Amino acid sequence: MEFFKHSVHGHFYQPYRVNPYIGEIMLEDTAYPYDNWNERIYRECYLPNAYAHYLLDGKVRNIINNYSKMSFNMGWTLLDWIGKHHPELLQKIKEGSENAIATSFNHTILPLDPQEDKEIQIFWGIRAFEEFFGRKPNGFWLPELAVDKETLQILVKYGVKYIILAPHQVKTKGSFLRYYLQEGHIDIFVYDGELSHGVAFGELLSDAKHLLELINSRKDITLIAVDGETFGHHKKFGEMGLAYMFIHSPNFTTLEAIYKEKLPKLSTEINFNTSWSCAHGIERWRSDCGCSSGGMEGWHQKWRKPLREGLEAVRSRIKEIVYNQLEEYFFDVHSALLGFIDVILGGSKDEYFAKYAKKRLSKEERIKALKLLNAVKYVQLSFSSDGWFFAEISGIETVNNLLFAKRAIDLVEDPLSEKMLLRYLEYAPSNIQAYGNGLGVWKNLVLPKVYSPQDISKCALVMHLSELKDSTDSLGKWHFQVIQENTVRLLDTETEEEFIFEEQLKDFSTESLPSLYAKEVFEKWAMDYIKEESEFLKDYEFLLEDLVQHSKSLKFHTAQHIRERLTLFLKSQLLILLKEDAPFEKIKNVLNKAEALSLDIKDEYLARELSLYIKRSVPKASEEELLELLEFVRNYNLSVNRYELYIDVWEVQNLVWERRQDIKDRRIFELLNLSPSP
Repeated sequence: MEFFKHSVHGHFYQPYRVNPYIGEIMLEDTAYPYDNWNERIYRECYLPNAYAHYLLDGKVRNIINNYSKMSFNMGWTLLDWIGKHHPELLQKIKEGSENAIATSFNHTILPLDPQEDKEIQIFWGIRAFEEFFGRKPNGFWLPELAVDKETLQILVKYGVKYIILAPHQVKTKGSFLRYYLQEGHIDIFVYDGELSHGVAFGELLSDAKHLLELINSRKDITLIAVDGETFGHHKKFGEMGLAYMFIHSPNFTTLEAIYKEKLPKLSTEINFNTSWSCAHGIERWRSDCGCSSGGMEGWHQKWRKPLREGLEAVRSRIKEIVYNQLEEYFFDVHSALLGFIDVILGGSKDEYFAKYAKKRLSKEERIKALKLLNAVKYVQLSFSSDGWFFAEISGIETVNNLLFAKRAIDLVEDPLSEKMLLRYLEYAPSNIQAYGNGLGVWKNLVLPKVYSPQDISKCALVMHLSELKDSTDSLGKWHFQVIQENTVRLLDTETEEEFIFEEQLKDFSTESLPSLYAKEVFEKWAMDYIKEESEFLKDYEFLLEDLVQHSKSLKFHTAQHIRERLTLFLKSQLLILLKEDAPFEKIKNVLNKAEALSLDIKDEYLARELSLYIKRSVPKASEEELLELLEFVRNYNLSVNRYELYIDVWEVQNLVWERRQDIKDRRIFELLNLSPSP
């Protein structure tokens, strides 16, 4: 019997964006209106794939969790962020736990890593997989599908059964092959190059019916492997095309299911030092090979080679320092480094030291060991592949890699490593004249992101005085306590270092606040001003309303100014009520008043706030309250004539879909354009 099965594999990935001196992602301007690219792609891709809408005749007939239908991988850098910021999404992803395969810790190009670093990447990646998905992995996604023999030997050592490769990376034609090593064997799923390329870079996904016909015309195993972000971020509504195919074909399965059911019939040799995203093998991550993304015409990537060489020099020196100094504390330094992943994943530091240390460490020794161990973590992060993937050395990803290197250097307290790196960066030319070279990038983009403990102390105090933080609270990885009026005690939870500062804020500038916290402070100050102004104008509210009413007939000269003043006042009132989750009746009263006075207070910002208010209200609303909310949304959306002014109910549809078995009033489904049963 012939075996016809289809599978779609999504490689979901984001680089680690957290500022290592703070422990949180700072604002990324290019991701606006979202705070950072993780948040933007979460809303465009990661969340939509958990709730992929299937439309028929203009109605949502089904909502599919694509993670439960597809093969996929997500590494620590993304899962850690999702778990901390969107734990409800992590639970939806875990509904597809049996479909997941592992990947490396932070997406380095494994063939370019030294052997011990390859092992760290693979071991840490597997442990992160086990932590999030609760089982040992069978499959493993090679970052950029970059492959060499040494990597495969390590994968076999840790029990990995299969990988995915591109057609040009194997020497035997076939979709499921086996490669033999002295240590054993590893199986290979070979993706369909034509279909995968058409989905990722062409328009195949825009016509899911046609794509499904093409897939069904293939024989044997047909695997489409693409970046997971293709479904919704790179290709808008791509997650819906995926859901359409899952609904309309019973032949879709996952690589895990196929692996358990089928054995490869053919063996193959592998074209080593190749990848899926560089026509020149793995040169994209170490030379000016011509492969790039996001650049302007005429741009070069001559900066790649000195960047790679500089970071490699730093890696070698820091590893030498770390291994030499940790020998004082650990029986087996390499084993202790491998085991440090348990601490990174949130495990007990006490249990870690009890397992690996030669003796009970003093407080000072423990801090020293944690600084050295974390230096290795940041060295790993400094080699994330994104730092070389794009066209310019001043890009976000490359700057982040350099910032991780800076943090590693600071942790081992070795200024010579920094001087060595800067010598290489001087020979890494930028395409942007303002920077000149990597040295300019370092001075203008990397160093401004470095924050001292005292900077964090000042920030904590400002956040506390602005009533955004309690006297005992956290900022990223920092725990703090404000003692008396101006004394701050800090604890770095990463290294267990403690600091006490007496702060004088008379010379403090808000420009020195890390961007994320500066935004929170200014938003708080702005809302305080809006509330104070609104309270002041309440005494004149009836006068303003009376003036506006009479302006319709009398048309006195200052009428327009008064109308604008009252419009702004009502907008402020509405914004305050929405932010405070006020009773719905109060929200409606403001809107009704504006309508009665012929004042237009509907704008894009308030539409977003209304959408968030409705979303927050749904989980705690009774059916009667939910019906009232949705009738309001329908009438509101009918009253506006621009899409950006609409109240977005997509997430409300998903929330109601999750509760559909308990909802009795079918009018709720009608108002949301939902079919209550698939």
